[in-house]
Amino acid sequence: MVGLVIASHGRLADELVSTAEQIVGKLPAVATCNIEPGAPVEDLRAKMKQAVKAVDEGDGVIIMADLFGGTPCKESLMMCQRMNLEVLAGVNLPMLLKANSLRSEQMALSDMANQLASYGQRNITCASALLREAQQQPRT
Repeated sequence: MVGLVIASHGRLADELVSTAEQIVGKLPAVATCNIEPGAPVEDLRAKMKQAVKAVDEGDGVIIMADLFGGTPCKESLMMCQRMNLEVLAGVNLPMLLKANSLRSEQMALSDMANQLASYGQRNITCASALLREAQQQPRT
């Protein structure tokens, strides 16, 4: 099973996992890594390595970071050179839920990461615009 690490500033990672678990139940092989304001980068680096090791069952790990260019993302990218990892930036709840379901399928780690990035993007919607559009449609 592909392991998942959610890495973020503040407590976003913990809250995303908690919310996902409210919807689908316990997520196996998932770890979180939060960075608090002013925390030394070395501490985050150690937490990230520990989280990856905790969920790596041999099929690789996908790290989902909150922000491209942020410290969790940069530290994850530095680990890619030494470990079987893929890094996604811009984690959202639909992406996390989809990651959980995709892990049961046999696919390359890089393919899974690309599917998740696409899925996360497709699930960003201006819902109010859709509502306005639907309200303008003639009713029969």
